[in-house]
Amino acid sequence: MEPKVSFRCSDPVLQEGFAWAKGQAMAYVRRTGDPVGPWYEAALPERDAFCVRDTAHQRAGAAILGLADCTYNMLRRFCESIHPDRDDCMYWEIEKSGRPAPVDYTNDQDFWYNLPANFDLLQACWREYLWTGDARYIEDEVFLRCYETSCTRYLARWDRDGDGWPEHLPADGRRGIASYNEQGRSPYRAADLLGAMFAGFRAYAEILRLRGEAEQAERYTTRADQVRAHYLGEWYDAKRRRFFGAMKAPGQFRRDYYDTGHYLPVWFGLLDGSPLLGGALSWILAQGPNNVEGKSYFPAIYYGRGLEREGLRELRELCVPGLKRRDYPEVSFAVISSAVEQYMGITVPAPNILQSCPALEDGGWAELQQLPVFGGSVSIRQEGQKATTLKLLEGSGFIWRACFPGEFARLLVDGQPRGAAQLKDAAGRTVSYVDISPAGQTSTVSIE
Repeated sequence: MEPKVSFRCSDPVLQEGFAWAKGQAMAYVRRTGDPVGPWYEAALPERDAFCVRDTAHQRAGAAILGLADCTYNMLRRFCESIHPDRDDCMYWEIEKSGRPAPVDYTNDQDFWYNLPANFDLLQACWREYLWTGDARYIEDEVFLRCYETSCTRYLARWDRDGDGWPEHLPADGRRGIASYNEQGRSPYRAADLLGAMFAGFRAYAEILRLRGEAEQAERYTTRADQVRAHYLGEWYDAKRRRFFGAMKAPGQFRRDYYDTGHYLPVWFGLLDGSPLLGGALSWILAQGPNNVEGKSYFPAIYYGRGLEREGLRELRELCVPGLKRRDYPEVSFAVISSAVEQYMGITVPAPNILQSCPALEDGGWAELQQLPVFGGSVSIRQEGQKATTLKLLEGSGFIWRACFPGEFARLLVDGQPRGAAQLKDAAGRTVSYVDISPAGQTSTVSIE
């Protein structure tokens, strides 16, 4: 079924790129005929499979394309596969047959696994719940058991010295790699695992809070804060004003650029609001991604953190037909999600809140038609960073948070002034907003 969402903008590279990405992503969708159920490719294209990391990353683009049924099935399949015989790892990669991919799995004692995966999947489930409003992500026992196991028994199993931080030992081989970096030997510890833990703990805290388990929610909020404090304190290279990406042995940090170990902590939000964010971004900016899969994360890393020009450059480069390995599934799904979530700033920061915060260039415009969200759909048009118009097409019961970069005492709602509130973005910059309850009509919010 062809997705209803469409995107147009004043930048022809982005408009053409979105059209390509929409067609390419949909070519990877398999809704019928396979034993695994509805799914889309989220691995090397020729494998007919989906892996944890790629699925967690591609789910945002998939939600925009209306593929919530596929994502639900895929995430649940991973949650079902968590098992104590595999030290509470899931299957890393699942084939269309529903079985673990033999290229990564021999038996329960010999299989490929990257340790950030459990926490990455947990935060992906939370984000999917936020976007779709599908209560199964916070009620289904299969999901809840996976969340709890990942934050307790899984963590204890891979933290052999009991200091609270998982590690990889040489005897682990490919079973328990400390990073998403797959080049060379696994390090002892890696910062992208810390980033995933931070995001996973925060997500689990929010899930528990929604379920009325306030004491447990506070426990995991505190645990996330501890991860952040540990990273800011122990992993900061004060001499070079940047962070270490990996530890090659106990107490011995690698001083080189460790790709995922450097950029994924930022992507996971581990440095948001920190005065050390700028130095970390400068190091990342100087080095860049190491392959096209990594590159697909970079618009989301730069946007909202003071590097919007660089984020636009990365997004446009993902759209260029000559990009090497552009057919890798993550690329097309990332173009979709970055055009919507970063370029147009359409996000769901909390349950039932649809937030818009345009990052368009001066004089630019962009519009989305029939964007699926909360089980309904909306259309949105932006005029630079000065005005946003939203029309509710289907659904109800949510808040539209219309944001604009800068500090404004008032914003205009359908031409009438209304007092604005303020918040801070990840880079600490002021953003002004008003909250509106859409009721079927078209509304425009603009700066005076």
